[in-house]
Amino acid sequence: MQRLPELYKNLGQESVHPKSEQFQSVLNQVEGKTTANIMQLLNFAVECMEPDEVYCEIGCSHGANLLGSLLNHPDQIAYAVDDFSSLDDSEEKLEILSNNLSLFNLDEQVLFCDQNFEEFFFDLKESQSDAKIGVYFYSGNPDYRSQLLGLLLVKPFLANPALIIVNNTNWSSVQQANWDFIATHPDCQLLLNLPTPTENHFTFGNGIQILSYDMTQESHYNWSEYSQKFRNPPLIQAISDLHNDFEFTQKPQAVNTLYKEALYLHHIGDFFPAEKKYKEVLQWHTYHADVLHDLGIVYYNLQQYQNCLSHLLQSLAIDPASGLHHYSLGLVLEKIGNIPQAIEAYQKSIQLNPKLINAYNNLGVILCQTDQFQDAEYVYRQAVTANPSHFGSYINLGNLLLEQHRNIDEAIELYQKALQLKPRDPDVMQNLGIAYDLKHDPAKSAFYFGNYAHIRQNYEAAIEQYEKGLKTQIGKSSIYINLADCYEKLNQEEKAINTYHEGLKHYPKTPRLYFCLIVALQNFGRIHEAITVASQAAQLLPNDLILKIEEQRLLPIIYDTPEEINFYRRRFIQSLEVLIEQTTLDSPEAIEKAKVGIGARTNFYLQYQGKDDLELQKRYGEFVHRVMAANYPEWVKPLPMPSRSQNGKIRIGYISNAMYSHTVSKLLRGWPRNHDQKKFELYGYTNYAKIDAMTQQFAVYSHAFYHIPGDLEELCQQILSDQLHILVFLDIGMHPTITQIAGLRLAPVQCTTWGHPITSGLPTIDYFLSSNLMEPENGENHYSETLIRLPNIGVSYSKPALPKTRKRRSDFKLRSQAVVYLSCQSTFKYLPQYDYIFAAIAQRVPQAQFVFISHSSDSITQQFAQRLKKAFAGFGLDSEDYCVMLPRLNQNDYLSLNLVSDVFLDTLGWSGGNTTLEAIACNLPVVTCPGEFMRGRHSYGILRMLGVTETIANDEAEYIDIAVRLGLDPQWRKSIVAQIVANHDRLYDDKTCVEALEAFYERVVEDYPRKPDFI
Repeated sequence: MQRLPELYKNLGQESVHPKSEQFQSVLNQVEGKTTANIMQLLNFAVECMEPDEVYCEIGCSHGANLLGSLLNHPDQIAYAVDDFSSLDDSEEKLEILSNNLSLFNLDEQVLFCDQNFEEFFFDLKESQSDAKIGVYFYSGNPDYRSQLLGLLLVKPFLANPALIIVNNTNWSSVQQANWDFIATHPDCQLLLNLPTPTENHFTFGNGIQILSYDMTQESHYNWSEYSQKFRNPPLIQAISDLHNDFEFTQKPQAVNTLYKEALYLHHIGDFFPAEKKYKEVLQWHTYHADVLHDLGIVYYNLQQYQNCLSHLLQSLAIDPASGLHHYSLGLVLEKIGNIPQAIEAYQKSIQLNPKLINAYNNLGVILCQTDQFQDAEYVYRQAVTANPSHFGSYINLGNLLLEQHRNIDEAIELYQKALQLKPRDPDVMQNLGIAYDLKHDPAKSAFYFGNYAHIRQNYEAAIEQYEKGLKTQIGKSSIYINLADCYEKLNQEEKAINTYHEGLKHYPKTPRLYFCLIVALQNFGRIHEAITVASQAAQLLPNDLILKIEEQRLLPIIYDTPEEINFYRRRFIQSLEVLIEQTTLDSPEAIEKAKVGIGARTNFYLQYQGKDDLELQKRYGEFVHRVMAANYPEWVKPLPMPSRSQNGKIRIGYISNAMYSHTVSKLLRGWPRNHDQKKFELYGYTNYAKIDAMTQQFAVYSHAFYHIPGDLEELCQQILSDQLHILVFLDIGMHPTITQIAGLRLAPVQCTTWGHPITSGLPTIDYFLSSNLMEPENGENHYSETLIRLPNIGVSYSKPALPKTRKRRSDFKLRSQAVVYLSCQSTFKYLPQYDYIFAAIAQRVPQAQFVFISHSSDSITQQFAQRLKKAFAGFGLDSEDYCVMLPRLNQNDYLSLNLVSDVFLDTLGWSGGNTTLEAIACNLPVVTCPGEFMRGRHSYGILRMLGVTETIANDEAEYIDIAVRLGLDPQWRKSIVAQIVANHDRLYDDKTCVEALEAFYERVVEDYPRKPDFI
């Protein structure tokens, strides 16, 4: 069989139209044969077609009708369309169809399209083929919309004249669709209506109608004839009732989803699509005040102020008591220069909603601009009184006092209050710099200007200001920490370390200084120094558990030798036991310190040693649980399964610190995106400080979404109040607060996922949601949780959009003729025992170039480069001739790098997940070798799902052989690429795993507290 897209262009010959008399002969033959069947009918019809016309069949199933239509017509081409990919037994059906066509030597005549008919006709249009359809047979879904749409979509491609044959006309919905099409197309008429077969009648299946399409003729029906013959009042009433049912049952949910989508688009600044969505909502809710208001704000952002004003006035006519709507009216009135009415709108807003602080502040700004400073000060003080926790009012009042040079000290006091509410606000820092400059305190002024520059990530300017201040005054400990951080960001290692030591001279008992110095030393690869400092700090400050825990968990980011891995692993195990034994929870102070200690960092680097971490994770997980239970005894008790919502839905919560543009979100957002909203009510929770477009996507998918940074207790309380049935941690072990929360019991059932593919070890996590294709046979032995093997790779991953503007090889310092091997994992994934693989490939592929992504620390990058140098030297090669270290790239540049590369080399021990999925989207062959644990088998599972398994190695030697062959055999490489391109649809946006996940959710809630009898 041939695929349609590749052959559209080959059919572009001008048609010679058949004569209508030939079609009439078809009818005569059919009417004259009581034993005729549908295959004979189609064969008669195809015989009448001109050679350059094609036959089109929607709903080809096993191909019986295709066989009948094409037999004895060896020169005719047929389009055959059926959506097999949506069926569970698609491969079996495709095989049967293929065998049937092969048996009758019809393979080359049939252009088969595995897609729904709507997609087919859109593809046909894009192909710009001139070929016309002489006979069209529709045997698709017998619902009204599908039938009518099938006729409307085929119309532009029909020859003139053409024959339309419709199956399943015993369905009243099909009949009505046909008749409605005829009523609106005078060039189409019903020629023959063959009823459903009876015991003694001809066998035309479920009824057939034959229609002619001829633009040279018109058929006219008068109302009496049409009404009597073609209108089915009960069906029309049923369609109307269906619409009404939707209005009262489905509309609230559908409109709510549409409104959320509009709000999301609005939030990310995609205003024109947001406008369209808002208008669609208004088609359902013409007098929805909030939607009118939000659409008005879209027009405000588009600077269409009259449109904005019109919609805001409409919203106020519906809801005149909305303070927010009056505030927005003030915004647009101010923008068009109607200041008196803007003032009135802000005042009305404050009257209706005294907590709407922005109205006070905007009103105050207008009063200042019109030199009404006393009134403005009164308004700002009102704002402070109305909401003492809103930092902006303190800033505005402070600015007024500062600009008037009336009371600099009070202005500084106001700024300090604002800073307490928002500790890292750059504007407050800048204003304090100005205030202290006016007070002739240059050191403090410089420190605050330095803080401002540091927050803005202008590290050179920050260093200049901090050093300026330190020349005349000792800074707070935070100044030394910030200054050292600036040097770290600029990779000025020695200056960073010296700054921390300088700070410790002045503040020798400040735990935060020690902690930051220890982390910096680890990040610079100076692990011995880090351990020494941690040990000294723990002895100097024995009551500080953070320093004790850091001393215990310190591990190199990368290792020089396998022996070094074993050394640090033994040290970690011994230190962990000592820590657990020596940590007491016998006083409120000790309990609080233990919570702070485990909330500093995680055991993140332990997992990158390539060992079985189950027992260590369980030991640490039990410790975390014990600490959290001591702090929150009421939040670790078993919870009963709550009743379902009134609508019968199961409440699922998803929580992560990574609900932004992060690998975890890219991998797992497909779950909430594809959940059945009729069965599940989704709740989202994130504690990450910032939000972005990805965060908003999670919000759109959620019934309720909570962004609660920096407050563990508020976040936990919110989760508990939502009375979830199941709480799913998208990742555990990457962020300390999430690990702390996971040590509690906030829902009857708690799960984690392969967003971080390592067991949590926590007794409070019940299930690990994984991938059937990635897990080894003994996978359940690697988890403290019950393992759930979801189908395929376990996630529904969207195919990434490739950059429109792409970079070239030269932009990445790559040779144009090189065989480029991309190996782009985080540096800590590379274990020293596998370094030789790159050199072994280079020895056999002289044109090889290996591309790596640098670590954020130059020292770690250099340490890795030295390892490679040693490995290549062992093969008599110079690594600098082969290896390229690139800085971290933005998404578009990174995808461009994939697009200019030849081969993707997976890391052994910890495989690529998101990176592999992106590489395949860029059609890169992926070489992988599955490891012992699931975290080393991601690419293996992805390639199995893709159906491209030739590049999966059984061992390191075969891995090298495959990589070498891909480099030296461009034809084989092209064949692998062709397979990847052809099979993309198998991999991306998989719904099967979501359906299985939903089945698991339903089962676990239904069976609670008994665990389901499957894993």
